[in-house]
Amino acid sequence: RAPMARSRPRKKPGPNAADVTPSSPPQHKPPPAPRPPAQGQASSPTNLSPLRAAPSTPPDSLHKTTTGGSVRSRTNGDDGANLPKLKEPFTPGGSTRYEAVGGRVQAADGTWVAYALTRPVPRPGHPKAPLLVTVNGLSNDGFQWEGLVPTLKKEHAVLSWDYRGHGCSENPRETCRVSIESLAEDMQLVLDDVDNRGLASVAHVTVVGYSMGCQVALEWCRQHAGGRLEGVALILGTPQYSLRTVMFGSKAAADLVATFLDSFQTPLALAWEVSFAWTFATSYVSHALARALGVINVPWNAFAPFYRHLKRLHGGAYNRMLVTGQRHTAMDVLERLDRREVPTLIVTGGKDFSAGKSVFREMHFAAPRASFVHLPEACHAGMIGEREAVTEALEAFLHEKRESVAFNRRRLYDATGMNVSPPESPVKTAGGRDVVTDPLSPAISPIKE
Repeated sequence: RAPMARSRPRKKPGPNAADVTPSSPPQHKPPPAPRPPAQGQASSPTNLSPLRAAPSTPPDSLHKTTTGGSVRSRTNGDDGANLPKLKEPFTPGGSTRYEAVGGRVQAADGTWVAYALTRPVPRPGHPKAPLLVTVNGLSNDGFQWEGLVPTLKKEHAVLSWDYRGHGCSENPRETCRVSIESLAEDMQLVLDDVDNRGLASVAHVTVVGYSMGCQVALEWCRQHAGGRLEGVALILGTPQYSLRTVMFGSKAAADLVATFLDSFQTPLALAWEVSFAWTFATSYVSHALARALGVINVPWNAFAPFYRHLKRLHGGAYNRMLVTGQRHTAMDVLERLDRREVPTLIVTGGKDFSAGKSVFREMHFAAPRASFVHLPEACHAGMIGEREAVTEALEAFLHEKRESVAFNRRRLYDATGMNVSPPESPVKTAGGRDVVTDPLSPAISPIKE
């Protein structure tokens, strides 16, 4: 039977009377299944269900939703539609396609430096992926990264480049100008070209260095990082004095070797190229000898690209990188990165001849907040022999970096109402005194009086 259009007041409260507020009129219990009205008969009101008390759940103001790494708050009676939206980071979909783009830039001495970019295919209306730059080791053309690119490109555009006299880059036109500092400048030129061509966003950069690439990466951080650095990963390398561990931890002996290499650059460059050709021609024997001495512990077929690249390696550039690597230190940069709480990963190997236990202690003392991963069985070719462990460490590092970026974006928005820092903020003064800008951070540090 259809509900009555006008109900009589009941003398006794029904079972739902406790749920009815005093201001609401008395209600009838709704029928289990209202029948449709007969033809020509007007339908009666159906929204007669009693008002019920609010459930005992936490208020909406305590709930937060996370979308694409950014945090949005909801307040009582507001579902977030009226709140300003934060800038969403790049979030690749399941059907993301990737493409490789190449290019080259001219260094300060006129040498052409080659690079390659693996990026998601651009889609209209979607932000560009943040940039991740890989920095090779000495005498390498980047073949170690091939097994790690599938992991690195998940949320980044991966940029790789070759040193002067390495890989696809040209031989240095002025060998004497090759140094750790000049290679860091080459890296910046590559980033500028990527930015000018609009290939990827360089507003947020993550740097991953291997072997001597750790020194080049930290030197770039010193000169050009500014406020766009999101994270640094140093894999099987040292931030200073690259020949010291090879000379059994003696810096004095390593300095003597560097002086000798610097004094006879031209004949030694030719000697290096002859040795490279001989090593390639006898790669089977050389590899077996290296495995017997414990220098490497990977099979020959996995290391064959290294031997093939030796045919192309420029002896003069190799010699200069050995000399300048021993005379260069970037431990102070590592300390400042730690003070700025920049996400940092340091991977060391138990059988790595290029970095001993003393180097581990120095790096841990300089960056106690960094994530340290020690691989006891990893040699200097650990990116190949211990690829799964290195991949796992990088995945954890990138996850930590993503959380840190989301937190900093939320903190910046709460403090200033801006999604990102302005590209060129005016320099401020501290009490009228002269100030200098730390290249590792946009913060302003007053000069000590």
